[in-house]
Amino acid sequence: MKIFLPLLFLTFFIGCYKQTINSVNTKFPEGRKLYLSKCGGCHRIYDRNEYEPAQWDTIVVSMRTKAKTTVDQEREMLLFLKERE
Repeated sequence: MKIFLPLLFLTFFIGCYKQTINSVNTKFPEGRKLYLSKCGGCHRIYDRNEYEPAQWDTIVVSMRTKAKTTVDQEREMLLFLKERE
């Protein structure tokens, strides 16, 4: 029983977190799709508001080689990541 409650909480937290990311309304759905596929395959998906828009430029460029992205893909992802609601 002691293990059940923390596991239940963790499952709930992870489920809500993924649902929030997947249900984001955006003007840039292609950028969102690219961000989830190119970045989410190797590490957790960061909320767009965790970094300032200018920081995303540096982050996306620094991950260019690992993510194997094109300039057009980076542009789409940056439009999505810098969009503020």
